[in-house]
Amino acid sequence: MFDEETKKALMEEFFSENREALRRIEKGLLDLETDPGDRERVNAIFRDMHTVKGNCRMMSFPRLEELAHRAETVLDLMRDGHLVMDQKIGTILLGVVDGVGRTLEEIARSGSEGASDFSSIIGALEGFATPASVAVDLSPPTEMVPEPFNNIAEKLTHKSTEPDRAILSCHGPETTTRSAKPAETSSLAGDGDETVTLPVGVASPRETETAGNPGSLESIRLSLSRLDTLMNQVGELGASFNQLKYVLSERPGQVDQILEVHGKQIHWLQEEVIKYRLQPIGRIWEQYHRLVRDLSVETGRKVVLELVGEETEVDRNVLVAINELLGHLIRNAVDHGIEPSGERSALGKPPAGRITLAAEQKHGQILLEIRDDGRGIDPGAILNKALATGRITPEQAASMKEAEIIRLIMAPGFSTAREISRISGRGTGMDVVQAALDKIGGTIVIDSTPGVGSTFRMSIPQTMAIVSALMINDSGETFALPQANVVELVSFYGDDIRRNIEGKMQSPMVRVREKLLPLVPLQRLLRRDGPGRSGQRELERIHSARELHVAILQAQEQLFGLEVGAILGHASLLIKPIDRMFSHIQILAGTAVLPDGGITFLLNVSALLEGSEKRE
Repeated sequence: MFDEETKKALMEEFFSENREALRRIEKGLLDLETDPGDRERVNAIFRDMHTVKGNCRMMSFPRLEELAHRAETVLDLMRDGHLVMDQKIGTILLGVVDGVGRTLEEIARSGSEGASDFSSIIGALEGFATPASVAVDLSPPTEMVPEPFNNIAEKLTHKSTEPDRAILSCHGPETTTRSAKPAETSSLAGDGDETVTLPVGVASPRETETAGNPGSLESIRLSLSRLDTLMNQVGELGASFNQLKYVLSERPGQVDQILEVHGKQIHWLQEEVIKYRLQPIGRIWEQYHRLVRDLSVETGRKVVLELVGEETEVDRNVLVAINELLGHLIRNAVDHGIEPSGERSALGKPPAGRITLAAEQKHGQILLEIRDDGRGIDPGAILNKALATGRITPEQAASMKEAEIIRLIMAPGFSTAREISRISGRGTGMDVVQAALDKIGGTIVIDSTPGVGSTFRMSIPQTMAIVSALMINDSGETFALPQANVVELVSFYGDDIRRNIEGKMQSPMVRVREKLLPLVPLQRLLRRDGPGRSGQRELERIHSARELHVAILQAQEQLFGLEVGAILGHASLLIKPIDRMFSHIQILAGTAVLPDGGITFLLNVSALLEGSEKRE
């Protein structure tokens, strides 16, 4: 029998293999709904379901095994041409995926299948085998003698999902006969006039929309060659440390040389580990196909989801943080943005609405975009609701720009929805989006045209672990700027300040390489010095200074200059999330401990630019 460590390794492999198989099955089922005649797709789904069944048999989880077996039998009918994939079959099989997934999480927590009851969904699966011409045995698989654990360990070394070469294989009967039981059902509105019934126990869209898939990000796989490289580097680091101890005691004059080598080795190690943490953003996007499919069924609207830039790599922690906010934006787009097919056709739009989710990496930031071709956001409706609820005064409303009005939807509890549906309408979704962005130092810009659609553009950091930063000082306090946003550093002395700092539209501008860029004093953004000072007086203050230090920064596509008290140098910082006490200050993206034990803030460059524009 295996010891505890080996059992733990087996279970980790069990969870990893099954989660990957379930992910492929879910994607395959969604693809099959759009192309029911894809026989090879059915075969692939069958093989993965067979693998799940075999894994559960070998690890002695009989209820999961039986559920997978019943689903496998339905897939077998489809494989033989006796059944054709439709929305009803898809809903039930996706329910199997959800049921297995939830039970796996229960096993991970408690070690047992818990109180999982699959009788209703098994009844629904049996219902697909009612044609008299189809002789099908849906009885549980015949009892098999559990395979010894030592054989399992041997099979764990293989990686194929083929039934005959499965990592944990099972060779129970694939077709049997039995009568169907009536299934308990709950109603769910389907596409058009069709009604889809879900067995009790099958996750509804309401449940699946918030389920997420954090389990897929709980582990990463490393090739042995990369692990060997990492081990070699750690070994060299240890040798370098021993050399440092020797030099400190015997040859102190060589300390700087050894420290330089030591620093390079640590920097290399940091860069390598960060690479391992980066994951393609497509890993969390795959679940949105399911989310959009379920929302389409529930709302009766036809929606196409388009993904662009799935290969863009993002730190695992950032992926987890943005998972929920993207789900909220997609739900809002389906529920509030995309019109019903009839309304779209009357407007001359395609019957199916389109939601595009795009990502790209630029200047150390991830630019995310969600756009839809729906009805857009009505600024008038937002303004009226804000006035009616006392959120803003008539005087404030009179001076607000359209972008500011639309941004009111980010406020907690704000909603213009006339009815509260199961999907949205309580005014909490966009609040959650803003909170998630604040947590990781991201920003959002909303662009919407009534009748045409809406676009939500977000800028988030690629990683929140170790950040290469430029250290600056202002009024005795040290701050960090992400190095990825720093374009250039310039300093002016004496008369050069007047020659290179100009006033334009009553705001100071800095001339750099024959271009005039907005100049933003950090102290004004921190509201510590001259928050109410006019642009002209600000210009006079700068012209009277004896020296001026400016960091030229890039936020998205825009360059601007940040006036700072002093430029200190570069550092690699281990960034921690911002404390809840400071979470409302958008220009702060995180905290880090300095070598002297002090705390510094990492500044959010996009929020600095946004804050400066609001003050104009």
